[in-house]
Amino acid sequence: MIAWGPGPRASQALMLAVRAKALIEGRLAPSIDDVIDLAEPVLKHRMALTFAARSEKVEMSDVVAKLVEPLG
Repeated sequence: MIAWGPGPRASQALMLAVRAKALIEGRLAPSIDDVIDLAEPVLKHRMALTFAARSEKVEMSDVVAKLVEPLG
């Protein structure tokens, strides 16, 4: 379903966002829930679906949800 996936900068952006969320909420360390909450907004524009996936009406949010499913 994925034509090209997120690169190293995407993981860096996700970790920065997760750390910022934890700090904003008054915590010194991020949690798995932070990763789950921010995975879609950070990763969805850094990936591309295959033509087959797009023709089957697969949404990027569905793909990211499947990626974070094992986490929570």
